[in-house]
Amino acid sequence: MANQTENRFTLSPKVIFSIVFFGILFGLYFLFNREPAATPGLMSVSEVASETDDLIGKFVTIRSKDIQELSPTSFAIRKRRFLMESEPLIVINASGRVFNLPTEKDTKVQVTGMVRQLNIPKLEQEFNLRLQDEVYQDYQNATTIVAQHIALAPEVEDIMQNPTKYYNRRLALTGQITEMKNSKMFALDTDNLLGEQDLLVFNPIPAMAVNNGQTIALTGVLRPFSVGELEENYKLTWDAGLKKELELQYKERPVLIADTVYPSTISN
Repeated sequence: MANQTENRFTLSPKVIFSIVFFGILFGLYFLFNREPAATPGLMSVSEVASETDDLIGKFVTIRSKDIQELSPTSFAIRKRRFLMESEPLIVINASGRVFNLPTEKDTKVQVTGMVRQLNIPKLEQEFNLRLQDEVYQDYQNATTIVAQHIALAPEVEDIMQNPTKYYNRRLALTGQITEMKNSKMFALDTDNLLGEQDLLVFNPIPAMAVNNGQTIALTGVLRPFSVGELEENYKLTWDAGLKKELELQYKERPVLIADTVYPSTISN
């Protein structure tokens, strides 16, 4: 009797293999599709899609690398998870600036704009746009962000590893201040173990006070660092000691010329 009971609960090799196989699949799914740590002030694409009714008419900021170009002034964001795709989120560039999508698939794009549903006649009238109707035939009534600001959003360490790739591009970054030079100049931590130098930031018109250790979000244009050019372009009167320190520490390095510096949260 005991042997019969023991045999009844013995798992066959096929059953054991199936359990292990599907366990590995689920493990890989959660490993490669888990959401990254939230960036202060940003909403996820899934949050905007699921809360569209509450967000209509409000401004949101998102970041994503799951981009599909629709036209020179629009693209779709469609999250891919395992074997499924999410409903597309449409982004229409109403910033008045040309924005070229990144060629590298791992580079994120940051978008700030107003949430709407895709209704071509209404959007054209409200935002003074001219849209190509045929491009959006498969996306009618889709959740849409009419973007006022669009920028590349690489990691700070990616910039420091290959700054020339980002020169003269508008960037949106988030990072922690590691060193204050003065009220207009500070460094952002690369959070990298390979020893890359922190990214220098020049904020010519500070709209908020910042401090060491503070996490901020900012936008601006990346340039090669040159004390002479900064002095000439922004009429600076730095003392000789600071100029020498900057030239020694940041020679042949990039500097981000910031136009906006946000607190740790971005208001909707």
